[in-house]
Order: sequence, then structure tokens, then C-alpha cells
Amino acid sequence: MDFSIRAANVEDCKDIARMIVELAEYEKLADHVKVTQRDLEQDGFSKNPFFHGIIAEVPEQHKTKEGKGIGKALMSKVAQLGMAAGCNQLNFTVLDWNKSSLDFYLSQGCFDITANMGYHYMRCEGEALEHLAQP
Repeated sequence: MDFSIRAANVEDCKDIARMIVELAEYEKLADHVKVTQRDLEQDGFSKNPFFHGIIAEVPEQHKTKEGKGIGKALMSKVAQLGMAAGCNQLNFTVLDWNKSSLDFYLSQGCFDITANMGYHYMRCEGEALEHLAQP
């Protein structure tokens, strides 16, 4: 498959927002999506961005539903960028029912820290976050 990977830019925010919604729908979490295109534009492309992104571009004549090799190439690029920035590990979450993704990550040498190291991934949001922020 022919594709290229490049840094995301502000013009990509509409597609990024769409893909976030599509992923949330796939993961049965669409009602949790609060981010908007405008949020992405502000948070990712202001003077001090909260995030950076990369985009895989596929020429129109090569577009298919399968996307063979794109996920691996994107993960590889994230690992390259992280290592270049001095990172020594990559952490991410996977839903327990997403066996194809779990199998892919395991095949890449990743391991499940919740099973092997006893970690729990914790979240604080909403009122609890506001309460925690109180001095």
C-alpha cells in the first residue's frame, strides 16, 4: 500500500475530530466524546500546544477499507518521535474486548502491565477533578 506520514496541521482538525467520533463509536463510547474541531485547533495548534499529531495520507487511487500497514507505520513513527524526544516507554490503553488490537500490540513486543505488573490506569474527571484541584 502506498502512503506517507506527516505532521498534522490545523487544516486536519476536521478529519481528526471525525476520526475521534468514529473510534468512540467503534468502542461504544460515543456519548463520552466532548472534544470539538475548534478544541483541537486551539489545543493542538496554539503557541503552546497540548498535543502533537501525525497523519497518514493515502493517495486516492490506493484507498481501501483494509489500510494494511498503516497502523504499524503510525505506531513506529510515534515510537521514533518519542525516542528522539528522550522517552523510554510508550503507554496506551486498549479495551479488554478489542482482541485484534491486543493481539497486534502483543505481536509488536508490547505487554499488558495490568496483568504483568499489577498497575491500574486511574482517571479523575468532572466534580472529582474540581474537588482535587481545591487547595
